[in-house]
Amino acid sequence: MTRWNGDDGHERRRVVRALLLRPLLNATGGHRQLVALARKHQTELRAWFDHHLGWSLYVERDRVRLFKTPADPGRPGLCAPTARQCALYCLALAALEETGRQTVISHLARRIAAYTAAHPALRRFDATTHGERRDLVTVVRLLSRDGVLTPTREAAQTTADEQSYVEGTGDALYDVDHRAAVLLLSLPTLPSQTTGPQRLPEAGAEPAHAPSEQTLRHALMRRLVDHPVVHLDELTADERAYCLGHRRELTEAVRYGLGARVEARGEGLAVIDDELTDRVFPAGSIASFAALVFADLLVREVRSGGSSASYVPRTRLRELAEEVCGHLLAVTEKFQSRPITPDRVLETVVPLLAGFDLVAPATGEGIEVRPAIARYHAPPGGGVRRTSTRSMAFGLETADPTNETASDDTP
Repeated sequence: MTRWNGDDGHERRRVVRALLLRPLLNATGGHRQLVALARKHQTELRAWFDHHLGWSLYVERDRVRLFKTPADPGRPGLCAPTARQCALYCLALAALEETGRQTVISHLARRIAAYTAAHPALRRFDATTHGERRDLVTVVRLLSRDGVLTPTREAAQTTADEQSYVEGTGDALYDVDHRAAVLLLSLPTLPSQTTGPQRLPEAGAEPAHAPSEQTLRHALMRRLVDHPVVHLDELTADERAYCLGHRRELTEAVRYGLGARVEARGEGLAVIDDELTDRVFPAGSIASFAALVFADLLVREVRSGGSSASYVPRTRLRELAEEVCGHLLAVTEKFQSRPITPDRVLETVVPLLAGFDLVAPATGEGIEVRPAIARYHAPPGGGVRRTSTRSMAFGLETADPTNETASDDTP
Protein backbone atom coordinates (compact mmCIF):
# COMPACT_ATOMS: atom_id res chain seq x y z
CA MET A 1 0.00 0.00 0.00
CA THR A 2 1.13 3.53 -0.72
CA ARG A 3 2.70 5.37 2.19
CA TRP A 4 0.79 8.41 3.34
CA ASN A 5 2.99 11.50 3.47
CA GLY A 6 2.56 15.27 3.68
CA ASP A 7 -0.59 17.11 4.70
CA ASP A 8 -2.88 14.52 3.07
CA GLY A 9 -1.22 11.75 5.06
CA HIS A 10 -1.60 13.70 8.28
CA GLU A 11 -5.31 14.29 7.62
CA ARG A 12 -5.97 10.64 6.80
CA ARG A 13 -4.19 9.47 9.96
CA ARG A 14 -6.32 11.86 12.02
CA VAL A 15 -9.46 10.22 10.67
CA VAL A 16 -8.14 6.66 11.12
CA ARG A 17 -7.15 7.33 14.72
CA ALA A 18 -10.51 8.97 15.48
CA LEU A 19 -12.47 6.06 13.98
CA LEU A 20 -10.48 3.48 15.92
CA LEU A 21 -11.39 5.27 19.12
CA ARG A 22 -14.99 6.01 18.11
CA PRO A 23 -16.34 4.15 15.03
CA LEU A 24 -19.27 6.57 14.57
CA LEU A 25 -18.39 10.22 13.97
CA ASN A 26 -21.23 12.73 13.85
CA ALA A 27 -20.80 16.26 12.50
CA THR A 28 -23.38 17.54 14.98
CA GLY A 29 -21.57 15.84 17.85
CA GLY A 30 -18.37 17.87 17.70
CA HIS A 31 -16.71 15.97 14.85
CA ARG A 32 -17.54 18.27 11.96
CA GLN A 33 -13.92 18.73 10.88
CA LEU A 34 -13.18 14.99 11.04
CA VAL A 35 -16.29 14.19 9.01
CA ALA A 36 -15.20 16.75 6.40
CA LEU A 37 -11.74 15.16 6.23
CA ALA A 38 -13.26 11.70 5.91
CA ARG A 39 -15.37 12.87 2.97
CA LYS A 40 -12.30 14.45 1.35
CA HIS A 41 -10.19 11.28 1.65
CA GLN A 42 -12.90 8.63 1.61
CA THR A 43 -11.47 6.71 -1.36
CA GLU A 44 -8.04 6.30 0.23
CA LEU A 45 -9.49 5.62 3.67
CA ARG A 46 -11.85 2.94 2.39
CA ALA A 47 -8.97 1.24 0.56
CA TRP A 48 -6.77 1.33 3.69
CA PHE A 49 -9.40 -0.14 6.02
CA ASP A 50 -10.37 -2.77 3.47
CA HIS A 51 -6.81 -3.89 2.70
CA HIS A 52 -5.36 -3.91 6.20
CA LEU A 53 -8.36 -4.73 8.39
CA GLY A 54 -11.17 -5.98 6.18
CA TRP A 55 -13.52 -3.36 7.64
CA SER A 56 -16.06 -1.29 5.69
CA LEU A 57 -16.18 2.50 5.89
CA TYR A 58 -19.49 4.26 5.27
CA VAL A 59 -19.41 8.01 4.63
CA GLU A 60 -22.42 10.32 4.62
CA ARG A 61 -22.63 14.09 4.53
CA ASP A 62 -22.85 14.44 8.31
CA ARG A 63 -21.73 11.02 9.58
CA VAL A 64 -18.95 8.51 9.16
CA ARG A 65 -19.29 4.92 10.32
CA LEU A 66 -16.53 2.31 10.52
CA PHE A 67 -18.06 -1.16 10.63
CA LYS A 68 -15.61 -3.13 12.73
CA THR A 69 -15.28 -6.83 13.40
CA PRO A 70 -13.33 -7.19 16.65
CA ALA A 71 -10.26 -9.38 16.81
CA ASP A 72 -11.55 -11.16 19.90
CA PRO A 73 -15.27 -10.58 20.64
CA GLY A 74 -15.00 -12.56 23.87
CA ARG A 75 -12.33 -10.32 25.34
CA PRO A 76 -13.93 -7.13 26.67
CA GLY A 77 -11.86 -4.09 27.50
CA LEU A 78 -11.20 -2.87 31.01
CA CYS A 79 -13.89 -0.23 30.76
CA ALA A 80 -16.37 -2.29 28.76
CA PRO A 81 -20.05 -2.18 29.69
CA THR A 82 -21.44 -5.16 31.57
CA ALA A 83 -23.52 -7.80 29.79
CA ARG A 84 -26.65 -6.25 31.29
CA GLN A 85 -25.73 -2.79 30.04
CA CYS A 86 -25.03 -4.16 26.55
CA ALA A 87 -28.48 -5.77 26.50
CA LEU A 88 -30.12 -2.52 27.65
CA TYR A 89 -28.13 -0.60 25.02
CA CYS A 90 -29.68 -2.68 22.24
CA LEU A 91 -33.13 -2.47 23.81
CA ALA A 92 -32.80 1.31 24.11
CA LEU A 93 -31.97 1.54 20.39
CA ALA A 94 -35.11 -0.46 19.66
CA ALA A 95 -37.14 1.84 21.93
CA LEU A 96 -35.81 4.91 20.12
CA GLU A 97 -37.47 3.73 16.90
CA GLU A 98 -40.81 4.60 18.51
CA THR A 99 -39.87 8.04 19.77
CA GLY A 100 -40.07 11.44 18.15
CA ARG A 101 -37.34 14.03 17.99
CA GLN A 102 -37.02 14.09 21.78
CA THR A 103 -37.28 11.59 24.60
CA VAL A 104 -36.77 11.25 28.34
CA ILE A 105 -35.16 8.44 30.31
CA SER A 106 -38.45 7.40 31.89
CA HIS A 107 -40.00 6.86 28.44
CA LEU A 108 -37.10 4.62 27.39
CA ALA A 109 -37.52 2.72 30.65
CA ARG A 110 -41.22 2.10 29.99
CA ARG A 111 -40.59 0.89 26.44
CA ILE A 112 -37.77 -1.41 27.53
CA ALA A 113 -39.94 -2.81 30.32
CA ALA A 114 -42.68 -3.51 27.78
CA TYR A 115 -40.28 -5.28 25.40
CA THR A 116 -38.86 -7.51 28.11
CA ALA A 117 -42.32 -8.33 29.46
CA ALA A 118 -43.46 -9.40 25.99
CA HIS A 119 -40.49 -11.70 25.35
CA PRO A 120 -40.05 -14.49 27.94
CA ALA A 121 -36.47 -15.14 26.82
CA LEU A 122 -35.45 -11.63 27.88
CA ARG A 123 -34.61 -10.72 31.45
CA ARG A 124 -37.31 -8.42 32.76
CA PHE A 125 -36.36 -4.77 33.18
CA ASP A 126 -37.53 -3.37 36.50
CA ALA A 127 -37.26 0.42 36.68
CA THR A 128 -38.27 0.36 40.35
CA THR A 129 -34.83 -0.94 41.37
CA HIS A 130 -31.82 1.32 41.86
CA GLY A 131 -29.43 -0.98 40.00
CA GLU A 132 -31.58 -1.13 36.87
CA ARG A 133 -32.01 2.65 36.80
CA ARG A 134 -28.25 3.09 37.24
CA ASP A 135 -27.52 0.73 34.34
CA LEU A 136 -30.04 2.53 32.13
CA VAL A 137 -28.39 5.89 32.86
CA THR A 138 -25.03 4.34 31.94
CA VAL A 139 -26.58 3.29 28.63
CA VAL A 140 -28.04 6.76 28.05
CA ARG A 141 -24.60 8.28 28.60
CA LEU A 142 -23.10 5.85 26.09
CA LEU A 143 -25.76 6.80 23.55
CA SER A 144 -24.97 10.46 24.21
CA ARG A 145 -21.29 9.78 23.65
CA ASP A 146 -22.12 8.06 20.37
CA GLY A 147 -24.21 11.00 19.15
CA VAL A 148 -27.59 9.28 19.27
CA LEU A 149 -28.85 11.34 22.18
CA THR A 150 -28.01 14.99 22.79
CA PRO A 151 -28.86 16.50 26.19
CA THR A 152 -31.07 19.56 25.98
CA ARG A 153 -29.49 21.15 29.06
CA GLU A 154 -25.92 22.01 30.05
CA ALA A 155 -23.60 19.16 31.00
CA ALA A 156 -23.63 19.79 34.74
CA GLN A 157 -27.41 20.06 34.86
CA THR A 158 -27.83 16.95 32.71
CA THR A 159 -25.58 14.97 35.04
CA ALA A 160 -27.66 16.15 37.98
CA ASP A 161 -30.89 15.20 36.17
CA GLU A 162 -29.52 11.74 35.37
CA GLN A 163 -28.49 11.20 38.97
CA SER A 164 -31.95 12.30 40.07
CA TYR A 165 -33.44 9.61 37.84
CA VAL A 166 -31.13 7.02 39.40
CA GLU A 167 -32.34 8.09 42.83
CA GLY A 168 -35.94 7.82 41.62
CA THR A 169 -36.82 11.51 41.87
CA GLY A 170 -36.17 13.07 38.45
CA ASP A 171 -35.74 12.70 34.70
CA ALA A 172 -33.66 14.04 31.81
CA LEU A 173 -34.60 15.23 28.29
CA TYR A 174 -32.64 14.51 25.08
CA ASP A 175 -32.81 15.24 21.36
CA VAL A 176 -32.76 12.05 19.27
CA ASP A 177 -30.67 11.46 16.13
CA HIS A 178 -32.52 8.54 14.53
CA ARG A 179 -30.05 8.19 11.66
CA ALA A 180 -27.15 7.77 14.09
CA ALA A 181 -29.15 5.14 15.95
CA VAL A 182 -29.61 3.17 12.73
CA LEU A 183 -25.88 3.27 11.98
CA LEU A 184 -24.78 2.16 15.43
CA LEU A 185 -25.50 -1.56 15.26
CA SER A 186 -22.91 -3.44 13.24
CA LEU A 187 -23.03 -7.22 12.84
CA PRO A 188 -21.02 -9.31 10.35
CA THR A 189 -23.76 -11.97 10.47
CA LEU A 190 -27.48 -11.27 10.12
CA PRO A 191 -29.45 -12.22 13.26
CA SER A 192 -31.79 -14.39 11.16
CA GLN A 193 -28.81 -16.46 10.00
CA THR A 194 -27.41 -17.32 13.43
CA THR A 195 -28.31 -19.97 15.99
CA GLY A 196 -28.08 -17.63 18.97
CA PRO A 197 -26.77 -14.30 20.30
CA GLN A 198 -23.32 -15.74 20.99
CA ARG A 199 -22.85 -16.30 17.24
CA LEU A 200 -23.65 -12.72 16.18
CA PRO A 201 -20.04 -11.40 16.30
CA GLU A 202 -18.78 -14.19 14.05
CA ALA A 203 -17.98 -13.25 10.50
CA GLY A 204 -18.87 -16.69 9.21
CA ALA A 205 -17.69 -20.25 9.32
CA GLU A 206 -13.97 -20.94 9.29
CA PRO A 207 -12.73 -22.07 5.87
CA ALA A 208 -11.79 -25.72 5.58
CA HIS A 209 -8.59 -24.86 3.72
CA ALA A 210 -5.58 -22.94 5.02
CA PRO A 211 -6.32 -19.24 5.62
CA SER A 212 -5.28 -16.83 2.87
CA GLU A 213 -2.69 -14.10 3.32
CA GLN A 214 -5.52 -11.56 3.38
CA THR A 215 -7.28 -13.43 6.22
CA LEU A 216 -4.06 -13.63 8.22
CA ARG A 217 -3.24 -9.95 7.61
CA HIS A 218 -6.68 -8.88 8.75
CA ALA A 219 -6.52 -11.07 11.87
CA LEU A 220 -3.14 -9.69 12.96
CA MET A 221 -3.92 -6.05 12.19
CA ARG A 222 -7.19 -6.31 14.10
CA ARG A 223 -5.27 -7.61 17.08
CA LEU A 224 -2.79 -4.75 16.84
CA VAL A 225 -5.39 -1.99 16.72
CA ASP A 226 -7.71 -3.60 19.30
CA HIS A 227 -5.08 -4.88 21.73
CA PRO A 228 -1.73 -3.10 21.69
CA VAL A 229 0.34 -6.24 22.40
CA VAL A 230 0.38 -9.28 20.10
CA HIS A 231 2.17 -12.23 21.69
CA LEU A 232 3.43 -14.83 19.24
CA ASP A 233 2.57 -17.68 21.61
CA GLU A 234 -1.12 -16.66 21.49
CA LEU A 235 -1.32 -16.96 17.69
CA THR A 236 -2.16 -19.95 15.55
CA ALA A 237 0.70 -21.57 13.65
CA ASP A 238 -0.39 -19.86 10.41
CA GLU A 239 -0.74 -16.45 12.11
CA ARG A 240 2.64 -16.81 13.80
CA ALA A 241 4.36 -17.70 10.52
CA TYR A 242 2.71 -14.75 8.75
CA CYS A 243 3.63 -12.36 11.56
CA LEU A 244 7.29 -13.39 11.45
CA GLY A 245 7.43 -13.29 7.66
CA HIS A 246 5.59 -9.97 7.25
CA ARG A 247 6.62 -8.11 10.35
CA ARG A 248 7.92 -5.10 8.47
CA GLU A 249 4.71 -4.83 6.43
CA LEU A 250 2.59 -4.93 9.60
CA THR A 251 4.68 -2.38 11.46
CA GLU A 252 4.72 0.01 8.50
CA ALA A 253 0.94 -0.27 8.14
CA VAL A 254 0.57 0.83 11.76
CA ARG A 255 3.22 3.55 11.51
CA TYR A 256 1.95 5.16 8.30
CA GLY A 257 -1.76 4.50 8.82
CA LEU A 258 -2.03 5.38 12.52
CA GLY A 259 1.07 7.47 13.15
CA ALA A 260 1.90 5.16 16.07
CA ARG A 261 5.19 3.59 17.10
CA VAL A 262 5.71 -0.17 17.01
CA GLU A 263 8.11 -2.29 19.02
CA ALA A 264 9.05 -5.58 17.34
CA ARG A 265 10.60 -8.07 19.75
CA GLY A 266 11.22 -11.75 20.03
CA GLU A 267 7.91 -12.26 21.82
CA GLY A 268 5.77 -10.35 19.33
CA LEU A 269 4.67 -6.81 18.45
CA ALA A 270 3.51 -3.90 20.60
CA VAL A 271 1.92 -0.61 19.54
CA ILE A 272 3.17 2.34 21.61
CA ASP A 273 0.74 5.25 21.69
CA ASP A 274 -0.57 7.26 24.64
CA GLU A 275 -3.79 8.34 22.89
CA LEU A 276 -5.06 5.18 21.16
CA THR A 277 -6.12 3.53 24.37
CA ASP A 278 -9.24 3.10 26.48
CA ARG A 279 -7.24 3.31 29.69
CA VAL A 280 -3.72 4.40 30.60
CA PHE A 281 -1.33 2.38 32.71
CA PRO A 282 0.24 3.59 34.87
CA ALA A 283 -2.27 6.27 35.84
CA GLY A 284 -2.56 8.72 38.69
CA SER A 285 -4.09 6.52 41.38
CA ILE A 286 -2.94 4.51 44.38
CA ALA A 287 -4.16 1.30 42.73
CA SER A 288 -2.02 2.04 39.68
CA PHE A 289 0.94 2.87 41.93
CA ALA A 290 0.55 -0.49 43.69
CA ALA A 291 0.21 -2.36 40.39
CA LEU A 292 3.32 -0.68 39.00
CA VAL A 293 5.42 -1.58 42.04
CA PHE A 294 4.04 -5.13 41.92
CA ALA A 295 4.87 -5.37 38.20
CA ASP A 296 8.47 -4.39 38.92
CA LEU A 297 8.72 -7.05 41.62
CA LEU A 298 7.29 -9.66 39.23
CA VAL A 299 9.90 -8.83 36.60
CA ARG A 300 12.67 -9.17 39.20
CA GLU A 301 11.17 -12.45 40.39
CA VAL A 302 11.01 -13.94 36.91
CA ARG A 303 14.52 -12.83 35.98
CA SER A 304 15.96 -14.29 39.16
CA GLY A 305 14.43 -17.65 38.24
CA GLY A 306 16.15 -17.92 34.88
CA SER A 307 15.27 -17.07 31.30
CA SER A 308 12.62 -19.80 31.01
CA ALA A 309 10.78 -19.00 34.26
CA SER A 310 7.47 -17.14 34.04
CA TYR A 311 5.20 -18.82 36.61
CA VAL A 312 4.82 -17.30 40.07
CA PRO A 313 2.90 -19.38 42.66
CA ARG A 314 0.30 -17.97 45.03
CA THR A 315 2.52 -18.22 48.10
CA ARG A 316 5.24 -16.16 46.43
CA LEU A 317 2.69 -13.65 45.14
CA ARG A 318 1.59 -12.99 48.71
CA GLU A 319 5.19 -12.40 49.78
CA LEU A 320 5.62 -9.89 46.96
CA ALA A 321 2.35 -8.25 47.96
CA GLU A 322 3.77 -7.72 51.45
CA GLU A 323 6.60 -5.73 49.88
CA VAL A 324 4.05 -3.63 48.01
CA CYS A 325 2.31 -2.94 51.33
CA GLY A 326 5.53 -1.38 52.61
CA HIS A 327 5.66 1.01 49.65
CA LEU A 328 1.98 1.89 50.05
CA LEU A 329 2.33 2.63 53.75
CA ALA A 330 4.98 5.20 52.83
CA VAL A 331 2.42 7.25 50.89
CA THR A 332 -0.99 6.44 52.40
CA GLU A 333 -2.61 4.90 55.44
CA LYS A 334 -5.40 3.08 53.59
CA PHE A 335 -5.84 1.39 50.24
CA GLN A 336 -9.18 2.19 48.58
CA SER A 337 -10.61 3.23 51.98
CA ARG A 338 -9.64 -0.08 53.57
CA PRO A 339 -6.65 -1.28 55.63
CA ILE A 340 -3.54 -2.13 53.60
CA THR A 341 -3.06 -5.91 53.55
CA PRO A 342 -1.33 -8.34 51.14
CA ASP A 343 -4.65 -9.95 50.24
CA ARG A 344 -6.19 -6.56 49.48
CA VAL A 345 -3.22 -5.70 47.26
CA LEU A 346 -3.53 -8.98 45.33
CA GLU A 347 -7.29 -8.56 44.89
CA THR A 348 -6.68 -5.21 43.23
CA VAL A 349 -3.42 -5.37 41.31
CA VAL A 350 -3.63 -8.84 39.72
CA PRO A 351 -6.92 -8.14 37.85
CA LEU A 352 -5.57 -4.71 36.83
CA LEU A 353 -2.40 -6.21 35.36
CA ALA A 354 -4.37 -9.05 33.76
CA GLY A 355 -6.64 -6.48 32.12
CA PHE A 356 -3.61 -5.10 30.29
CA ASP A 357 -2.46 -8.64 29.39
CA LEU A 358 0.68 -8.20 31.52
CA VAL A 359 -0.11 -11.32 33.55
CA ALA A 360 -2.43 -14.27 33.01
CA PRO A 361 -4.10 -16.69 35.44
CA ALA A 362 -2.34 -20.04 35.74
CA THR A 363 -2.92 -23.35 37.50
CA GLY A 364 -2.47 -23.65 41.24
CA GLU A 365 -3.73 -20.08 41.95
CA GLY A 366 -0.53 -18.65 40.53
CA ILE A 367 -0.04 -16.34 37.56
CA GLU A 368 1.90 -16.42 34.31
CA VAL A 369 4.02 -13.31 33.79
CA ARG A 370 3.76 -12.01 30.22
CA PRO A 371 6.82 -10.56 28.41
CA ALA A 372 5.28 -7.08 27.93
CA ILE A 373 5.47 -6.46 31.67
CA ALA A 374 9.22 -5.85 31.30
CA ARG A 375 8.36 -2.35 30.00
CA TYR A 376 7.41 -1.39 33.56
CA HIS A 377 10.61 -2.57 35.19
CA ALA A 378 12.36 0.16 37.19
CA PRO A 379 15.61 1.40 35.61
CA PRO A 380 18.83 0.52 37.48
CA GLY A 381 19.27 2.83 40.45
CA GLY A 382 15.88 4.46 39.90
CA GLY A 383 13.90 2.87 42.69
CA VAL A 384 10.41 3.90 43.66
CA ARG A 385 9.45 7.59 43.64
CA ARG A 386 7.15 7.95 46.60
CA THR A 387 6.51 11.67 46.38
CA SER A 388 5.28 11.93 42.80
CA THR A 389 2.27 14.19 42.50
CA ARG A 390 0.58 11.59 40.30
CA SER A 391 1.54 8.62 42.50
CA MET A 392 3.59 7.17 39.64
CA ALA A 393 6.66 5.21 40.59
CA PHE A 394 8.33 4.71 37.21
CA GLY A 395 7.45 3.33 33.78
CA LEU A 396 6.26 5.54 30.94
CA GLU A 397 8.46 8.43 31.96
CA THR A 398 11.59 6.27 31.89
CA ALA A 399 10.76 3.73 29.20
CA ASP A 400 13.02 3.77 26.16
CA PRO A 401 11.01 2.24 23.30
CA THR A 402 12.74 1.89 19.94
CA ASN A 403 10.76 1.70 16.74
CA GLU A 404 11.03 -1.60 14.90
CA THR A 405 13.69 -2.93 17.27
CA ALA A 406 13.86 -6.69 17.10
CA SER A 407 15.34 -8.59 20.01
CA ASP A 408 14.82 -11.68 22.12
CA ASP A 409 14.49 -9.79 25.40
CA THR A 410 12.26 -11.45 27.98
CA PRO A 411 11.40 -10.39 31.52
